[in-house]
Amino acid sequence: MYDLHDYARMIADPRRMGPYVRALEAVVRPGSVIVDVGAGTGIFSLVACRLGARRVYAIETNEAVEVARELARENGCADRIVFFQADARDVELPERADVVVSDLRGALPLYADHLAVIADARARWLKPGGVLVPERDSLVVAAVDAPDLYARALGPPVGPLGVTLESMRAHLRNATLYERAPGQVEPLTLVTESAPWATLDYASVVPATIRGHVELRVTHPGQAHGLVVWFETVLTPGHGFASVPGEENCYGRVFLPWPHAVTLSKGDVVAVDLWAQPDGDPWGWNSSISGGGDVGESFKQSSFLAHATRPVGRSRPSDAFVERTHLR
Repeated sequence: MYDLHDYARMIADPRRMGPYVRALEAVVRPGSVIVDVGAGTGIFSLVACRLGARRVYAIETNEAVEVARELARENGCADRIVFFQADARDVELPERADVVVSDLRGALPLYADHLAVIADARARWLKPGGVLVPERDSLVVAAVDAPDLYARALGPPVGPLGVTLESMRAHLRNATLYERAPGQVEPLTLVTESAPWATLDYASVVPATIRGHVELRVTHPGQAHGLVVWFETVLTPGHGFASVPGEENCYGRVFLPWPHAVTLSKGDVVAVDLWAQPDGDPWGWNSSISGGGDVGESFKQSSFLAHATRPVGRSRPSDAFVERTHLR
């Protein structure tokens, strides 16, 4: 659950707010009806009012909606914004909208009920010919040289008084690492080209398993410690941004570690199959490295394996279920 510091940081992020404002300028007209899903402190609602919206429906589960009410009064548009503190899927509106605007992402668009909420909002609230902001998000992946990030992802190999921690690290080699807080952007170098492995088109997206395959050619030889995933968004045509590595922003990225560091040569190819549930848990990532036609390292990983399981004889997932968490 976000607090006011989180909302202030999101509003202060020019890489996010600038494109969102320009996108709203492109689609909000005097007299428009807007639905702001996941309104937070209401910044998009306030911008829509400044652009001439007749009515804005601002929907937020967080108690920050009370601050949004205060800001609406402060900015002289309380009479045009109707607030709901509720799950959007439980809200009934008296009219359909010209624009539905949202930012329900976490570090990635695969977060909590994001896809389910957008699919519901599109079906129940959007006018024929209405606009969704964002229009689509693409999920992008590359292999990275990131020793500091890898060390933080796995934790120390040895604790106090020589206590060994390898069993815990074995789980953490299959754990995704989400970065969101300021100051957690780790030094990293992309060693391969990047490529989108999935695109979420919000005009048709439904909450379902997301899968993709990419082949990434090595451009900077050296060590690689795993994969980094970020998103690129098109808010409206000509307006968007990306949560690219190397830039601090309010989203961060997701790191998918490999079991160990791998030395890559220029021209090698890293083939990657990725799979994730719409809420971002669990993930699966299979990686294989080839060079000159010879297959080298190959890893099959799933964040399901990061969770502790009960010993045989107690209640535990079936082997068939575990296998379904892996990509084939």
